[in-house]
Amino acid sequence: MLLFLESSLNGWGTEQHFVALAVAMARRSHRVRCLMRTGSPLEAGLRAAQVPVTSLQFRGSTDPRLLGALFRLVVQRRPDWLVTNDGKFYWPLVLLGRLTGARTAFFRHWPNMPKSTLTRVLVPRLADRFILVSRFQRDYLRGLGIDVSRMALLYNPIDTTALRPSAQARARMRASFGLAESDIAIGYVGRMVAEKGIFTLAEAAEQLLAAAPDARIVWVGEGADLPELRARVEQSVQRRRHTFVSWTADVQGVYTSLDIAVVPSQFPDPCPRVPVEAQACGVPVVCSSVGGLPETLLPEVSGLLVEPQDAAGLSATILRLVADPALRRAFGSAGREWVCANRSYERIAAAFEALLEPSQPPAATPAASETRLR
Repeated sequence: MLLFLESSLNGWGTEQHFVALAVAMARRSHRVRCLMRTGSPLEAGLRAAQVPVTSLQFRGSTDPRLLGALFRLVVQRRPDWLVTNDGKFYWPLVLLGRLTGARTAFFRHWPNMPKSTLTRVLVPRLADRFILVSRFQRDYLRGLGIDVSRMALLYNPIDTTALRPSAQARARMRASFGLAESDIAIGYVGRMVAEKGIFTLAEAAEQLLAAAPDARIVWVGEGADLPELRARVEQSVQRRRHTFVSWTADVQGVYTSLDIAVVPSQFPDPCPRVPVEAQACGVPVVCSSVGGLPETLLPEVSGLLVEPQDAAGLSATILRLVADPALRRAFGSAGREWVCANRSYERIAAAFEALLEPSQPPAATPAASETRLR
């Protein structure tokens, strides 16, 4: 049995990984149980996937309510593995594992490690498995002088059954966005914050929209910098060719409505989900060459890379795809094939299974070797 623990009330990439991995393991007939905060997006997602959830209100990793519920679950359910993405729970789970005999699998999604020297040095040694989510992250930590010899690699799993090309979903969502079939939809999907490169894309849009009369920019998401982004777009002569959309549960519809997905991040996110999800839906991507983004596509096969914060380069790169429908189709097809072969629930769950085998070395990286397209 696998017991997953998460405290976040957010629904961002790290939390989505938690849900995706738990669901993927449940689909492979593992017994899975999750413990989390009441009312979190994670609780809703897991219940919708019919994964057993225990939820409760608690303040943090030292809240007696949480510790009591966690101890009772471990005693009653006797899980083989305690799994968390949340650094606040590394030490409680290490101690609980020592007390009960359960093994521990810890994920790290941020580029850096916790500030505590004790945690940085001891937790990767004390955890039975300490798992990173990209080569970039591993190389970055090694550059900081951190011992990565016991750290494994496992990429984010993507639901390639729910996220797939669909003419019906595309038509439905494009109609709701007010897009004509002849429009070339260039989309940003994610948090509306400066570190994600939204202002670089807004600047690039001025040039590309002027050069491509059929192009439209679709912004999907919310965030602290959305008001400023809207204000900048409103001052643009091309403002009527921008569409803003709030978060929607129809993720497949959003991606399939696009002709090109753009991820212009300037923050070194170790393993973003958006470009992989877009490719799962057969959409070519343009991504900044920062952090783990180069690992989320096949450059010049399923998408293109561009330097971060380079508006002119971003515009020119997007225009290359706008001007070549055949290239967009080829990239979309290759992206779908690559994601299914390397990042699907089945592929990543099988790699996680292998990583948890008792005979497997702690630093084994079964998901690091990927299938290349011919």
